[in-house]
Amino acid sequence: MTTPTPYRILIADDDPDARSAYRAFFATQREFELVGEARNGVEAVEAYVTLRPDVVLMDLQMPGMSGIDATRRICERHPGACIVAMTTFGTREYVVAALRAGASGYLVKDAGGPALRNALVQALGGHMPLSAAVRRELVATIVDQDQPSEADRHGLAPREMELLGWLAHGLTNKEIASRMHVSEGTVKQYVARICDKLQVNSRTQVLVRSIQLGLVNPSQLSPIGG
Repeated sequence: MTTPTPYRILIADDDPDARSAYRAFFATQREFELVGEARNGVEAVEAYVTLRPDVVLMDLQMPGMSGIDATRRICERHPGACIVAMTTFGTREYVVAALRAGASGYLVKDAGGPALRNALVQALGGHMPLSAAVRRELVATIVDQDQPSEADRHGLAPREMELLGWLAHGLTNKEIASRMHVSEGTVKQYVARICDKLQVNSRTQVLVRSIQLGLVNPSQLSPIGG
């Protein structure tokens, strides 16, 4: 039986102890291969171009070019890039800035090995890993406002608006498909159309942009039933 090719990981962190910890962790993970390290944002951008990793683990507070600026540079030049922000800062300022820059997810550094592994798998699968604390901060950025009228939906159809609500709940494509009674392929088509209409290129950016536009208000979401 052929062993699956491991996902190639680039880490960007100015703390040598953090890089050493990541090095030790990934040495124990067969599905991941650490292919490069960067000590600042400039090195992260250069290393991405040279190595083309499957996923980048990006610290946000680094000297010179920050992790947020590096994330933005990489995502602007390489729209398919998968970057997970990993930092000690879980404040809404950092959360929103990282997601707006194009990060595929956001974790705080005390998440632990299993949570990190699961988050990377989610991000590589096109999902949106956010730690519980980070998700609370993202929700807290929303001010109370009325639901958008039909004229303010930026061209989104009712079913696309429904899908936005499920995205805000953090559901996977499979879970959304079950609740909307469609196939996973149809869900992916909905997401692609929403990306085109909102001029973004990932599920994470769809959620952030829809929040910015007032299309979704996570603070007013109804609880998910069984």
